Amino acid sequence: MTGLYVLIKYLTFPGALVRGFWEQVVCRCCKVPVEDNRYLRNDEMASHIEHEFMPTARGAFAICFVPCLFNLVGAFLMGLIPSVMVLYLKFSGLALTLCSAVSYWFALSLFVNAFPLVEDALHMKDKVYHSGNILQKIFYTPGLFITFGGAFLEKYCLTFLAAVIFTVVLLLK
Repeated sequence: MTGLYVLIKYLTFPGALVRGFWEQVVCRCCKVPVEDNRYLRNDEMASHIEHEFMPTARGAFAICFVPCLFNLVGAFLMGLIPSVMVLYLKFSGLALTLCSAVSYWFALSLFVNAFPLVEDALHMKDKVYHSGNILQKIFYTPGLFITFGGAFLEKYCLTFLAAVIFTVVLLLK
């Protein structure tokens, strides 16, 4: 499975680079030591950086959810560009085809690489649910479900399959 995982990360390298960048930015903002900041590697750490775990629920949530949110918003915006070009700007021809292909590939790569590692998601879940603050648990739960579910989907390369199916469904409509 690791071979397929690494192959997908290299095929979607723009999203892997962006995900690693945002994860490193959040680690620096939270003052978390980064052990290895190579974004593309030939193991299950591809598109992620190796960092220490956060001792607080807020920091663990930020390291998992903020890069995920930025990649998902970026994927949405990149997928929106060709639609705006066709519907509102009335573009057509080769320029639209090339722009659409690049934009959809970039959006797909951002979506495929949006979610955290399973280990980070499990650490976040433990920190959130073992904190004593009930308001914190309520506030973090929606983001926890998104990142926790997405981490398991990404581990088994199902985010790539979901993104391809979603793109095909959009193109057929």
